[in-house]
Amino acid sequence: MTVLDSFVAFAKALPADRLQSVEDALGLLMQTHLAGRDFNAGELAELDRRLAEPKAEYANPADISGLFGKPFPG
Repeated sequence: MTVLDSFVAFAKALPADRLQSVEDALGLLMQTHLAGRDFNAGELAELDRRLAEPKAEYANPADISGLFGKPFPG
């Protein structure tokens, strides 16, 4: 049995009230793999530049929670 087969069996066994969150997460995962979602050369260069900053600043965890509706794991 593949991991995908195991996942499908797992999802099928979930009660209806818990299945929606799994479907939502899977939908988001699938969207990230759609064609045209890769970073272009300019975006990659900007990511490299930001990662190389010696005194990088990060968003406040409360701001992240406000945007996403839940805490961002750290």
